[in-house]
Amino acid sequence: LVSWHSFFFLQISTRGSMAWSGSIPMSCAYPCPMPLIAQNFVIPVVTPMAPPIALAAAAAEVMPRLSAAQIPAGDSDSYAGDASVVPSQQALMQRLQHDAAALEQDRAALIAKSAWKLSRDHDGCRVVQQALEEADSDEARSALVETLRGHVWEAALCPHANHVLQKYIVTMKPAACQFMVDELAQRGPAGSSKLARHKYGYRVFQRLLEHLLPQQTEQLVEGLMTECVTLSMHRFGTYVMQHVLEYCSDAQRERVIAALIPQIAKLSMNNDACMVLDAALAKGDSESQDLLAQAIVESDGAIGAMAHTRRGHVAVLSLLELIGGDLLEAAKRQLAEQGGSLRKNRFGRIVLNFVQLHCGDIVVGVVGGA
Repeated sequence: LVSWHSFFFLQISTRGSMAWSGSIPMSCAYPCPMPLIAQNFVIPVVTPMAPPIALAAAAAEVMPRLSAAQIPAGDSDSYAGDASVVPSQQALMQRLQHDAAALEQDRAALIAKSAWKLSRDHDGCRVVQQALEEADSDEARSALVETLRGHVWEAALCPHANHVLQKYIVTMKPAACQFMVDELAQRGPAGSSKLARHKYGYRVFQRLLEHLLPQQTEQLVEGLMTECVTLSMHRFGTYVMQHVLEYCSDAQRERVIAALIPQIAKLSMNNDACMVLDAALAKGDSESQDLLAQAIVESDGAIGAMAHTRRGHVAVLSLLELIGGDLLEAAKRQLAEQGGSLRKNRFGRIVLNFVQLHCGDIVVGVVGGA
């Protein structure tokens, strides 16, 4: 297949003769399907991998020039009496549009036939993604990825094909993506865990959680439940766990938070896990939020440790906004005890300044800003 950016030009003379220009062989491209009678126009003709709107765009470019074009004075007799030689502008535009539509169908068929091979290529995957964006119906999109059926697991772990899966998920209705869930679920709980940890697979997992219904992804998420803590501390797994807290069912969200609470001491020391704690404080129901907030405050050194880190200090700010009464006073005392260290830390200063502004001036002597 010719690269999407390949193209050549068809030179049209005043007499309708045609001359090819460009470096690629004519066999690799679609020749112009009809002789165009114009005044020395150069018409770009797209190849199978070119953007489908190219021919229509060429027509739009040529027509104004056709409107302004005049038959040379010396040639007027040559055209007289032969109306079939000079088609009307409207007929010319209609023919070009018809040929552009036919070309689009041919291009889509070529892409669909080789979609799995193209998806595994750096440039080819972009061609498939563009075709998915430009397809005019769900049926056309489904046809484009037909050859990916049976290869979803491989595609999810591929540095290129994972982007095709993501594009399909975000452009299709949830029901049309069920085959992906079914193929991934065949790997069992271990497969869900591996997908969440994989540097490309976790992105596909995120898109599924974002765009599919909770009942569709329930089986995949169940495979994560026994590893909530370890996944929360993983550089890629943390993003999947945050999505579970945001997009999954209330029951699964409560189970995740319940698994986190006994491990606060460990989680508070991990920068990635702190993002999950912040998501849990923001997305949990009121009862789960209260239990989690209490566990963080009561965990010795947890608030101070989190306040020193890039992701952890964000969770501390969420905690301070959520709690009140005795829990808030206890949290402020812990921060006051580490005031000296926090004042030397850029993230610690953000937390201390927040306490001064919003929670009462218990911590004193804060210097600097964020």
